Amino acid sequence: MSSAENIGSSVDPPSKKRKLGSKSNSTDMANNEAGSSTQNDIDEGLYSRQLYVLGHDAMRRMASSDVLISGLGGVGLEIAKNVILGGVKSVTLHDEAVCTIKDLSSQFYLSEEDVGSNRAEACLKQLAELNMYVPIKTYTGPLVEDFIKKFSVVVLTNSSLNEQLRISDITHANNIALIIADTRGLFAQVFCDFGESFTVNDINGEPTVSAMIADITNDKESVVTCIDDTRHGMEDGDFITFSEVQGMTELNNCKPIKIKVLGPYTFSIGDTTSYSKYERGELQLKLKCQSPFSLNL
Repeated sequence: MSSAENIGSSVDPPSKKRKLGSKSNSTDMANNEAGSSTQNDIDEGLYSRQLYVLGHDAMRRMASSDVLISGLGGVGLEIAKNVILGGVKSVTLHDEAVCTIKDLSSQFYLSEEDVGSNRAEACLKQLAELNMYVPIKTYTGPLVEDFIKKFSVVVLTNSSLNEQLRISDITHANNIALIIADTRGLFAQVFCDFGESFTVNDINGEPTVSAMIADITNDKESVVTCIDDTRHGMEDGDFITFSEVQGMTELNNCKPIKIKVLGPYTFSIGDTTSYSKYERGELQLKLKCQSPFSLNL
């Protein structure tokens, strides 16, 4: 559960709670100018638990995303709830269908009084109450190209294969992220199209490593040797930086250097002939570097 769902039980100081509580709890979120679209900084009090898991970079990207969610059945409603609590820039709820008795078995924001009403409009008020910082509006017309191009993320549920193919052509051509999700009894469908290329910030999930240094040579292919019985744990293509090196001080806090592994205790860092002579060394750190991937076939 996001911390946005339960502000009152947070451990934020009283000043933070007063700041959050002073906002008007309007259900007409389309006109809420206090939405995250006007905020450059992440509210660390409101989204504290998410920040620990996702990090600031991911939260900033979420806060700049306009999301279209099509199909407000059981799956669409659950997605909408989580996206709104997550703190995106805005959410548009799209549905051309009206509520039926069957919808009451899976759509927990609908009641018998909503039968015959548009599903998106029927659950707007309750979804808007989840997070007053996310502007929410409804759209009940057809999904035409000009309308779809307004969004950075499109989520399709309750859609036919022909509709999925038509919309995927539009989103792919305009670099719009597309997620298709649906359930049929015990079976589920998920499809994601995030473009022809993407960047992995952590290719292996392993923690950063460090090692103590015994020697660094002054060569065109300088060899770094770790102290006895200490494997460096590096791989070809890893990037490292140095700190607390004495003598060859040019390496301290240097830009990331790509290494070539020579053995379990040695690796090469390139040309150091213009550097000072190494005296004694301390810490060398392995860095996480972004890895771009292309899906062009």
